[in-house]
Amino acid sequence: MQPLRRALLPLAVASSFASPITVQAGTKYLMVFGDSYSTTGSWFPGDKPSTSNPIGNPSMPGQTTSGGLNWVGQVTSQLNNSLILTYDFAVTGATTDKELVDTYASDCFDDQVETFHSNLASKPYYAPWTPKNTLAAVWIGINDVGENFWDRKPAPIDTILDRYFELLQILYDDGVRNFVLLTIPPFDEAPVMIGQSEKDLKQLRSDIDTYNSDIAQRLAAFKRANRGITSQVFDTAPYFEVAMNNPEAYGAPDATCINSDGVSCLWHDNYHPGLAIHELVAQGFVDALTGSFF
Repeated sequence: MQPLRRALLPLAVASSFASPITVQAGTKYLMVFGDSYSTTGSWFPGDKPSTSNPIGNPSMPGQTTSGGLNWVGQVTSQLNNSLILTYDFAVTGATTDKELVDTYASDCFDDQVETFHSNLASKPYYAPWTPKNTLAAVWIGINDVGENFWDRKPAPIDTILDRYFELLQILYDDGVRNFVLLTIPPFDEAPVMIGQSEKDLKQLRSDIDTYNSDIAQRLAAFKRANRGITSQVFDTAPYFEVAMNNPEAYGAPDATCINSDGVSCLWHDNYHPGLAIHELVAQGFVDALTGSFF
């Protein structure tokens, strides 16, 4: 069985990037890079994030794979005490770079960084973000290891992470100073994995573990090489595990059932978590960054 893959609906291009927005003092900016676990279906150019719709386009909750507000929407609109305007570059199916791990996605992490660079890096006209009031959150890697899993081969972790940190360097050079890197979650326990061979799952788990441990080591080196960085690795696994270890507490009969409402099961579809897991991730994310960004 192949994982369920969703295509984004065609979106009409808006033109509201033509005029600057006025925001209140204390506004913060969240720049999100990633894949379907983070996407809200935003496009560029399009309606900018604003007080009336802090994810810009489409309107809340956006086009998510969770059945409603995903972790990005939760963090942006529910779990903060100040105005957060979120630019969500994440695209369903994204890998770090499709030249390294092929994918059907229109924009991978490298393309998303280029979109940021072209639209926001040197154009504060579009958003008055500064190094101090802006956080880059990167949740990528699920498809980097996942695509290789479906091809029955180990993921080229070192090559992928070389490119990953080249892209972080571009963000740093463009002025970003606050980073949080989200780990690959235990999606080896997603419903789509039921019936897969233990040999293949062992390789997938090894790739996930290696990727996550190497991210932390490389981030330490990245901080040493670049001044003024505030950063951390955010481990997503505990928030998946707490729900999967006690699904009844989160309204689900078991840890692998699927319901597109995102509420009555832990999984929205066979590859994507529903609302309970996203809420847990969002709360953990805010808790981890309280005092440094929130």
